[in-house]
Amino acid sequence: MTQQKADVVIFPKWKSSLEQDGLAALKEKNYKEALQSFNKLIDFEAANSEIMTGKLICLMELGQYDEVEELCQKLMREDEEHYFQYLHIYLTVLFQTGKYEDLLDLLDEVFQSEDIPQDLRKQFWQLYDITENLRTDETRTENIEAVDELLIALDTHNVKKQWQLLSMLRKQDIQPFMTEISPYLIKDDVEPVIKTALVQWMQEQRVDRKVEVRKLGSEVMVNPIELPDILSHASSKQLLYLLERVEQDNPTLFEFIQQLVFRYMYVRFPIMPEDHELPALAKAFYELGASSLQLDDVQFPFHQYIEEEEVEAWKQQISYYEGQYFAVLDEE
Repeated sequence: MTQQKADVVIFPKWKSSLEQDGLAALKEKNYKEALQSFNKLIDFEAANSEIMTGKLICLMELGQYDEVEELCQKLMREDEEHYFQYLHIYLTVLFQTGKYEDLLDLLDEVFQSEDIPQDLRKQFWQLYDITENLRTDETRTENIEAVDELLIALDTHNVKKQWQLLSMLRKQDIQPFMTEISPYLIKDDVEPVIKTALVQWMQEQRVDRKVEVRKLGSEVMVNPIELPDILSHASSKQLLYLLERVEQDNPTLFEFIQQLVFRYMYVRFPIMPEDHELPALAKAFYELGASSLQLDDVQFPFHQYIEEEEVEAWKQQISYYEGQYFAVLDEE
């Protein structure tokens, strides 16, 4: 309200006329006309809670939901006597605009209060239950749509889209979609990194059934619920154990090698190296790490004799898997 209007006193008859006109227009569903009357009263600071409620109803009916939310929040702060009246309208707007999370969060706070009128408490609980069911249905529908998108991306070899959708879906239940998704674990045209992400999704959602995984020329049957995390796998732990002297002598080099190991194992998972392969593989990681950090004067701290040809073969494989990893994650 401007200072000019603040200095003007509204005459009682005009105030009464504006109230009657506004409420009559509201009753006849002439919302724009009613809003004009209500706004004049508000401008002259002559509006009571009935007028403010009338304005909120007009704004709702005119689809001006952002204004309703803003005004409700203001009134809930400033008019404690009619707090629950405005809260009821605010919750209605959140429900009508599909802001289910906001509505449920707000009601969770409200239910902690002992001051809720009994009749409203019952209504609020009913609204809570309805909203929670709608949110569940909405989430389920969104999940089905996202999985459908994922299956299309897998069939059309859209790797970037596959990774984006898997990143989004990882928190959702995979169990209803196992029949559609598990066959992609044995398809040759699905990237190894994507297969790893699919297996990890199954791990996180505690899938308890055998699935076949085929990648990089090998295949294995695994139960996702029984699989450890990548760096907790026995092969990863044993490999890093062989390199523990590096951690003591050069922590920076060890950290770099650990990152190499994770990416390499990520591409392979859950088909991991055999125990007899680990010494040569450890030396290959060491030499690649030292070369990358330009540490040519350090020696591999492991005295077992290892054929250089074998080490070179592992180095080539590690480098190839690095390319596989970064090609999908687009981090090069």
